[in-house]
Amino acid sequence: MAGVVRGPFQNAGLGYWVDRGYAGRGLASAAVQRIVEMARDELGLHRIEASTLLHNVGSQRVLQKAGFQQIGMAPRYLQIAGKWQDHNLYQVVLHD
Repeated sequence: MAGVVRGPFQNAGLGYWVDRGYAGRGLASAAVQRIVEMARDELGLHRIEASTLLHNVGSQRVLQKAGFQQIGMAPRYLQIAGKWQDHNLYQVVLHD
């Protein structure tokens, strides 16, 4: 988690990466689920946001399993591999 903002926002951003040799073992899913629990139960955050490259179906599944919902698409959102690339945007709301 990064960019934790308190005050009325109570939000954080989430980014993660798993080495190709360890992909598909459920490590990202377990880590993201634990971060969601910690953000809700220990930090009292209201929301976490995350993004994925449009073609990164595996990461999209990880987020969806942890309760994230897609909220949009951001054109040229982040510079990845030297190019500004579009990303799907996700959020999970932790407290009503």
